[in-house]
Amino acid sequence: MTLNILIADDHDIVRQGIRTFIEGRPEWNVCGEACTGHEAIERSLKLRPDILLLDLTLPDMDAAKAISEILPVCPTVKIVVLATEDSAQLTANALAVGAIGVAMKSDAANVLLETLESIGNDRPFLSPAAVTLLRDRFVNRTSGANPHDLTARELEILKLHAQGWTNKAIAKALDISVKTVDSHRTNFMRKLRLATYSDLIRFAVQHDLLEH
Repeated sequence: MTLNILIADDHDIVRQGIRTFIEGRPEWNVCGEACTGHEAIERSLKLRPDILLLDLTLPDMDAAKAISEILPVCPTVKIVVLATEDSAQLTANALAVGAIGVAMKSDAANVLLETLESIGNDRPFLSPAAVTLLRDRFVNRTSGANPHDLTARELEILKLHAQGWTNKAIAKALDISVKTVDSHRTNFMRKLRLATYSDLIRFAVQHDLLEH
């Protein structure tokens, strides 16, 4: 699996460490680096990487703002955010606007490897430490709704949506139509009284629905 990866982080040592790790895989290539959000946006448009590894807090903007500007004009790039132990809300915000992977800066190298392999194969991925981060931040914000209120299919689709899967990807994986996926999503959002994707993520982490 050939992957072109763009690294966006304002710390030279972090970028260098990730580059060294990535270039240990002969089929993977670091196509560029960025130090700011604006550079990440510009280089995503110019280089069209397969994956953008994006720090949650760049000097000029957070990851969610950068993602919101990148995906409308470069929709094929898969975005993985690099999180820290104090960034649960920023992580949820990034997932809400289109990030499909989360790795922690404290994760071992093999976890980043697993993240990149999964994302490269079109499978969203949150590292176990990232799931814990989100759970610890949101576990006490209960909505009163319960996973048992859902059908088995609705629960299955909710889990995939919470992991960042698109309607099209879910339809293909489950061998159902996109319209059917959308119908199930409408139903479970109504049953659980969820209004936004951030609400969905919060519900999923509260109920341990993001475990691998």
